[in-house]
Amino acid sequence: MRTTARGITFLEVVLAVALLGLVTLSVVMATNYITTASIRNSHRLNAHEIANRLMLQYFDDPNSLPSEGASVEYGREGVSSRYRWALGEESLAVEIPTPVSPSTDEDKREQQLSRLGRSSTDRYGRFRVVRVRVWLSEETGGSYSPETGVPQATLARMYDPADIPNWNPDKLRRQIDTTGLKGVLDQMTGARAGGLRPSLSQQRDDSKSSGGKKQGGAK
Repeated sequence: MRTTARGITFLEVVLAVALLGLVTLSVVMATNYITTASIRNSHRLNAHEIANRLMLQYFDDPNSLPSEGASVEYGREGVSSRYRWALGEESLAVEIPTPVSPSTDEDKREQQLSRLGRSSTDRYGRFRVVRVRVWLSEETGGSYSPETGVPQATLARMYDPADIPNWNPDKLRRQIDTTGLKGVLDQMTGARAGGLRPSLSQQRDDSKSSGGKKQGGAK
């Protein structure tokens, strides 16, 4: 018995082409998503690396930091990007528990320090927190300010300015040249509390207020 093969209808061809288009579109979208996520992760990694280097540079010599008004270039040769940054420093509040049984020796020491206008708790007010924020610059697809959705990184570190024994000799020499030996001793004992770099929140408030003044003057 002889049979004839049935041919493919026009409707089946259309459905096959549509199915192939959907599969191709899904593959392209998945590839684009993976590529975009990889690029964003690369920018975040670069931002963390820049933030870490800026923080180390700040601890070694604050005057050696690059200008915050200029972006920083970072990345592999040929595929580098530009990043903006902001660094702020603020005091750290440390609460001291009240001793259950006060010591007479401690009371005497506190009275002696009080006559000098000092307190034994001064050393607990010298701790600082440094925060560095780095984000992708508008020059390479980011933004001028750290807006939501822009690849960025923020690092924070607590430190003791009086930890002078761990300073390198060059930093100690620069500090003595800048503030003198008395300034170094004041920093070691916690007497020096000023000279903090504005925190990131203060920098944002200042930039908003200055921007409002400029807009008001333009009117």
